[in-house]
Amino acid sequence: MNLSDASLKNAPSISPIWIVPIVALVIAAWLAVHSWRQKGTEIEILFDNANGIQVGQTQVRLKDVPVGKVTRMRLSEDLSQVRVFALLDRQVSRHLSENTRFWLVSPRVSASGVSNLGTLISGIYIVMDPGKPGDFRDVFTGLTEPPAIQSDDQGTQYVLLADSLGSIDLGSPVYFRQLKVGEVTSYRLDDKGNNVEIRIFIKAPHDKLVLQRSRFWNVSGVDVSIGADGIKAEVGSLASIINGGIAFENTVGFEPPRRAPSDHQFYLYPDRRSVMDERYTLKYFYLIKFSHTARGLQEGAPVEFRGIKVGEVVDVQLQSVDKNPHSLHVYISMEPQRLDPKHEPTREEFDQLMEDLVSQGLRANLKTANLLTGAKMIDLVFPHEPTPGAFVHSERYGEIPAMDDAAEDLEQQINQLAKKINKIPLEKMGTDLAESFANLNSMLKELQQNNTIAKLDQTLGNVSVASEQLESTMLEAQSAMRDMASTLKSIDGILSPDSGTQYELRSTLEALQSAAESMERLGEKLNQKPNALIFGN
Repeated sequence: MNLSDASLKNAPSISPIWIVPIVALVIAAWLAVHSWRQKGTEIEILFDNANGIQVGQTQVRLKDVPVGKVTRMRLSEDLSQVRVFALLDRQVSRHLSENTRFWLVSPRVSASGVSNLGTLISGIYIVMDPGKPGDFRDVFTGLTEPPAIQSDDQGTQYVLLADSLGSIDLGSPVYFRQLKVGEVTSYRLDDKGNNVEIRIFIKAPHDKLVLQRSRFWNVSGVDVSIGADGIKAEVGSLASIINGGIAFENTVGFEPPRRAPSDHQFYLYPDRRSVMDERYTLKYFYLIKFSHTARGLQEGAPVEFRGIKVGEVVDVQLQSVDKNPHSLHVYISMEPQRLDPKHEPTREEFDQLMEDLVSQGLRANLKTANLLTGAKMIDLVFPHEPTPGAFVHSERYGEIPAMDDAAEDLEQQINQLAKKINKIPLEKMGTDLAESFANLNSMLKELQQNNTIAKLDQTLGNVSVASEQLESTMLEAQSAMRDMASTLKSIDGILSPDSGTQYELRSTLEALQSAAESMERLGEKLNQKPNALIFGN
């Protein structure tokens, strides 16, 4: 074979022997990627302590479904916290964000009850709340307390402003018509420190009941008050007594109801009575000067007009310790809307009304409202004989005249009663009474001398015999009446429509009528054919 006949062939670039390793490498890479994708994401959660947490056993749950497990733990660098590392499923890891929250679930005993007893058997676990979407994050700070609401809870949050927190706490219930519709989620002092800011969460669909004109009040514990109205006690539910509580209702208004938006602010009233008083927005102040003691009169005591509360006592002051007849000054607030809710008079208009009433005899009287507690009140009355007085205008408050001292009035009444008693002619009445007894004694002696009493006894005996005879006669008359009633009853039985006598009588009359008709027909036949009796028809 010549060299010129030889041909060159390209050798294969990869030897077939490398196919198997390459396929194995691809499969291994695919398995690694698949394993990495299925592995999930490791996160770090910071807790104050690791009480009950166990590596490889403590689960991370979402909606009570296991989605991860604790892999390792270590202390933080400053030893103040515990770093808990957990591996989450890949499906759940993509929902991690800066809004995600984690907290421990363990047995809890609180004022609201006992919960999470199942963890005594299954062990504690970590709960995950994905929260709203946001930037990815894999390091979190665990919550010390379970949150009141989770991201999937439907409802609306509102803000209540209160003067003080009272017995309200996290988880305190919110009631509407004594039905629990929400709870307290948090509280804090506002930026200025003037009010306590309480955040509540109302669950759907009850959040539709919260309107812009809704009113909230505190129903925590037992409210006992002693005043002019006596002793009042308001007791909430057992849960509100132990853990505090809030209630709300919708006030009546002429404007159309508008639903309150999220984070709308409301004022938290101390009780329901304060909510009712809030309807009266106008208050005008007046002064009353008394000359006698005001023991039992306190701030908040009612001011009434014809039994209707029209205001309350604002302050009681002693202007001087001298012998001044009008040194006791009582300041009151009048609420015109209590007299006419549809009218909102100006200060000048209401002062003119009070001046007209005072000119007609209106006076302020200090009256005992409760005998048990000794509490007093201000009563605006029209006395029969009003003391001299006039309404005094002032820039800050008008002055209403008061009645005289109650002790002086009592003394005047006693003096008037004594004068009336002195006018009674007691001596003449005694003389007349003595003469009347003498005449009666003389008459009795004359009756005794004439043996009138014996004759009277005899007369009474005759009357008794006559009475016995009359009684016998009445018995005989009653017997005769009973016989007559029996006879009438028999006659009534004979004459009744369904009696046998009536039936027989009707039958006899019918037979006589039939015989008469037959005789009449026979007579007519004989008149027509006289020989009918012989030859027939």
